[in-house]
Amino acid sequence: MNEHTLRELIESASPGAVLRIPAGIHRLTSPIRIAGKKDLRLIGEDGAVFRGTVPLRRADFQEIADGVFSAPVPRRADGFFVGDRRYTMARYPKASDPDAPFGGYAADSVLPEKTKEWADPAGGYVHAMHRHLWGGFSYRIEGKNPDGTLILKGGWQNNRQMGMHEEYRFAENIREELTEPGEWYFDEKAMRILVRPFPGDDLDAAEAAVSEGFFVLEDCENVALENLIFERTVRTFMKTKEPLLRSDWTIYRGGAVTVRDSKDCSLDRCVFCDIGSNGVFVDGNCSGITVARSHFSGIGASGVCFVGRPDAVRSPLFEYGEVNSLESVDLTLGPRSDSYPKNCTVEDCLIEHVGTVEKQATGVEISMSYGITVKNCTVCHTSRAGINISEGTFGGHRIEGCDVFDTVRETGDHGSFNSWGRDRYWHLRGLDDRDAGQYARLDMLAPNVIAKNRFRCDRGWDIDLDDGSSWTLIEENLCLCGGIKLREGFFRTVRRNICVNNSLHFHVWYPESGDRAEENLVFSPYAPIGMPERWGDSVDRNILYAPDGPVDPAHAHADELSALSGQDEHSVKQTVRFRAPEDGDFTPVDLPGFESFPSEFGVRYEPLRRLADTPELPRIRLAESRGEGARVFCPDLGLEAKNIEDDGEMSVYGTAGHRGALVTAVEPGSPAEKTGLLPGDVITGWGGREIVSAADLEGCSLAPEAPHAIRVLRKQKEKVL
Repeated sequence: MNEHTLRELIESASPGAVLRIPAGIHRLTSPIRIAGKKDLRLIGEDGAVFRGTVPLRRADFQEIADGVFSAPVPRRADGFFVGDRRYTMARYPKASDPDAPFGGYAADSVLPEKTKEWADPAGGYVHAMHRHLWGGFSYRIEGKNPDGTLILKGGWQNNRQMGMHEEYRFAENIREELTEPGEWYFDEKAMRILVRPFPGDDLDAAEAAVSEGFFVLEDCENVALENLIFERTVRTFMKTKEPLLRSDWTIYRGGAVTVRDSKDCSLDRCVFCDIGSNGVFVDGNCSGITVARSHFSGIGASGVCFVGRPDAVRSPLFEYGEVNSLESVDLTLGPRSDSYPKNCTVEDCLIEHVGTVEKQATGVEISMSYGITVKNCTVCHTSRAGINISEGTFGGHRIEGCDVFDTVRETGDHGSFNSWGRDRYWHLRGLDDRDAGQYARLDMLAPNVIAKNRFRCDRGWDIDLDDGSSWTLIEENLCLCGGIKLREGFFRTVRRNICVNNSLHFHVWYPESGDRAEENLVFSPYAPIGMPERWGDSVDRNILYAPDGPVDPAHAHADELSALSGQDEHSVKQTVRFRAPEDGDFTPVDLPGFESFPSEFGVRYEPLRRLADTPELPRIRLAESRGEGARVFCPDLGLEAKNIEDDGEMSVYGTAGHRGALVTAVEPGSPAEKTGLLPGDVITGWGGREIVSAADLEGCSLAPEAPHAIRVLRKQKEKVL
């Protein structure tokens, strides 16, 4: 069926129509808009495929150099395929390591010593990780200055503007880098594709991606897309620029399928593959949207996004450093309008290999939404979080029965599940921290629930409740590697979770936070940083695993826990046996309260379950206790400092890796105090010299004649003293 006929058929469909899409490939050069439709079903016959491509034939190509072929294209192309093979856009350096950021990187990708080799790189791109690995940036190359430096436009893909990483970056769509079979280049001036085919590849099977999506459902009710395959669209990373509320994110409101201001619409048994943008984007005033039994693989940005609009939020702020004042902020409970997704579901889906292009990406993204359920999904092989909640607006989300692993593959300081809570109360000027709890739920209509999931994150935390995340129940989750982190927030309950080979990470809680951590099984003492004298409402009745301890816990108090918390009066240290840990069943045997601990996780729909990976299972061991680290005293400066020891301190203080000198004490009246240094500052530079560790402070001077511009991180913000 040709594109014109298909558009006319769908756009003219009457209410109640059932349209059957025949098997075969149906190409679209732009999305079909389905507006104001009601009770419409689009059902694909087995093998019904939508592709965002235009076909090319061998006769279209001319050999213009040895092994290089060129063909005209009718539209701007951003993807090239021959048969089942996706070609790589000509790049420097080559993608040679699947486990490295971007598959390969080079610091000189933007430096004149390399760019001098490129006659005219305009139309190319530079992709880079965030300086602190909080996602990434992308830039279009507009040209080259006489000194060889690139003229770049972009870098708006991340809401934490700190600049690109000094090493993790690469350039692509560079004519001179078209050097190996399997690479291609788009000449936008001539509107032509240049390609070096693999030996044996048939250019009669070539095609170029030109469309960014397939369907936009707008103001629809009860529209269903069933048994359809969506594949091969252009990337939209240069459109990712709208900041979300004080999160690390910017967003593009579009995807292979976009649902906007609609209700009771669904996608069932669909496949999304080689998508350059988001898979499904649910935008604005939507309710009852369901994505079920669907497979997402090779997704450039995020798998499924639920994102409301800022007009639904009271006193919204957008950049991380922005703050409201108690006198000016709107203190009315809840949203301001209905422009947000509500009561929507992602269920029984396999979401894998997402964030292949954009690095601030996730399997399921939730922002300015209410009551989103993610249930029985397998989410894995992601550049950043597997599931992300960008802020507290508007709560009521439920994450249940999911299997989330192999996450944070290219970034850092994150978790398999991640959330932020940078809501109205957070850093509210004029508000005493001791009173913040009464405002912490202004933006939340109901608590979030994270229950009965399995998480594994090898480059962060299994569950990461960051910056202000509040009012959350974390219950009966199996955490296989990174443990559970709770940064400052209110009214979190963490109970009956198992942290294999790890523990609970408590960071800079508010006084009187109302938090509770009870009946959790941990394998090492807690990892607290910057905690108040009393930790929440209750930290007690937890179990510290001991491989050779007593079976009867009545005589084994967990002194290691109570020594840290000052609580844990009834916490115990004991041996725990698990039902079949070698097979993934960590159900404790004969441990009261854990009788119904879950042992089945992830996608249940059998055709997808057969395809789904499972996480690497850990061998049970005792995790090492976190030490305090050696301290360096600088008597000439009047301060004491230590190294950034681990990911926990990196997260708390916002450092770029384990780098910098953390000020632990400042002597009254000392040169350090007079200069303005404070305990908790992380010194990253002194007099133009980089400070990587506390030992680098030796020889630093505050004498009047010495250069001593001091660069510090204070509450994750850069400051020069």
